Amino acid sequence: MDSLELLALNHFPLVEPGDDLSSIIFDSIKDNELIINKNDVIVIAQKIVSKAENRYVNLKTIEISEEAKDLSKKLKKDEGLVQAIMNESNKILSTKKNVIIVEHKLGFININAGIDLSNVPSENLALLLPKNPKKSAKDLQNSLSKKLNKKISIIITDSMTRPYRSGVINFALASHNIQSLVDLKGNKDIYGKKLRGTEVAVADELASAAGLLMGQSNEKKPVVLIKGFKQDGSETNDAFDLIVTEKEDLYR
Repeated sequence: MDSLELLALNHFPLVEPGDDLSSIIFDSIKDNELIINKNDVIVIAQKIVSKAENRYVNLKTIEISEEAKDLSKKLKKDEGLVQAIMNESNKILSTKKNVIIVEHKLGFININAGIDLSNVPSENLALLLPKNPKKSAKDLQNSLSKKLNKKISIIITDSMTRPYRSGVINFALASHNIQSLVDLKGNKDIYGKKLRGTEVAVADELASAAGLLMGQSNEKKPVVLIKGFKQDGSETNDAFDLIVTEKEDLYR
């Protein structure tokens, strides 16, 4: 593989709850006059998946617990937001530096349980992660493959922070029909030595590349087509399954 081509879908419409997201993407591909080939990768921002699945919560009407009230006062944060974070989390790991870091119910370690307050239609609304991103990716892949008459791959992305690094970066929240993790253990390096522990998070790398076109503010480019990615024929694996347990994690 010598090159990749990344193409953002321009003039993508705003997504509303209940929208058929696969049909919107299909129509946008036609409007952008793009040709889809087998094994092309379509990278989709989590935000439009959540919007289509109506994963909104109203922070003004959510029921507030005493624990959330106490924590919101301590951190000087909106108590509705704090409650929403708690509702979406297995446990709070840290509130140092006035940042709420949690173990999400899905298993991710993230800030504010991945809840979005930006690019939502009301100040009272917050947007949650998809309830089952693995299913969302599978459903989108099946539907778009049928509409396009090509077996494509899907990656749903979100942004995340990283230990001891500034800034956010896109990663693969979930995927379907792509080898998200490539195990190179046993392969030889350029000097003939066998690799002992190298695994490549391919879906994360593709998600990160797509993030450069998607942007993080008002770009309105939530879908990116990646052409030229060659899979090695190995069995596919879902990026959602790259989550490791606390016992296996190197940083906890």
